[in-house]
Amino acid sequence: MKISYDPNYDVMYLKFCDGRIVDTVEVEANILIDYGPQGEIMGIEIIDASTLTKANPLHEIVIKIQDKAEA
Repeated sequence: MKISYDPNYDVMYLKFCDGRIVDTVEVEANILIDYGPQGEIMGIEIIDASTLTKANPLHEIVIKIQDKAEA
């Protein structure tokens, strides 16, 4: 996994693997998930990251993904 942050645009990206992104879903305002051809999560983009991240930002994202998957 690779985590990158662009302070000019306040965007954080968590890249899980290389490959082709075939779909992007906004699971919550400013949180987008990129999916690959087999439905695998390729990466997560967090827009306005400095306002959304907390002491444990990944925990918050995981909970939201699970909630959406169960719905």
